[in-house]
Amino acid sequence: MLRYFRIYTRRLFIVLTLEQIRSTVNRGIAILMRPDLHGETKKQERRALLRKELYQRFDFEESSWRALGVNWKRRTPKEKQEFIEVFRELLINSYASKIEGWECEKIVYSHEVLDLPYAEVHTKIITAKGEQHDISYLVFGNKGDWHWHIYDIVIEGVSLIDDYRSQFMEMLSRDSFSEMMGRLRENVKIVA
Repeated sequence: MLRYFRIYTRRLFIVLTLEQIRSTVNRGIAILMRPDLHGETKKQERRALLRKELYQRFDFEESSWRALGVNWKRRTPKEKQEFIEVFRELLINSYASKIEGWECEKIVYSHEVLDLPYAEVHTKIITAKGEQHDISYLVFGNKGDWHWHIYDIVIEGVSLIDDYRSQFMEMLSRDSFSEMMGRLRENVKIVA
């Protein structure tokens, strides 16, 4: 009996994970596909709508400490909060800029991998030209509330968090944290 309960619980987690992430991804991609939001003149409006959609499903604190790696522990609470705010914009802009150029036709959810409390939701973006682009959403479930949050996105085999972590490690090997933050703030202003 306990074995069947575990199997049922595992399946329920998979269904909830997929549905929560699928719903957010579908709404985000729909924003990027809207014809009335195409073009450079609509970029800020498009990104603002995307932010609103993704903010509710992303855990930017989790993403931030993973991206900053060992340097996270050395930061003050104020520096951590400042980093989270800037990094949140970097992540959203990176995600959007990758997908905006693909002219998405549809999304296919290929499979999920569950290793509680973590999961991966694998998707394929099919373009109007028939090209396929792999995007995986790495998520974790909050203890006890069954809500899943994205902490990383892997686009075409490249983790956004891993990519940023190596950039931040390189920057911090030669510059101070405040110098790095100045450059990141400037980057966010340019991209947004």
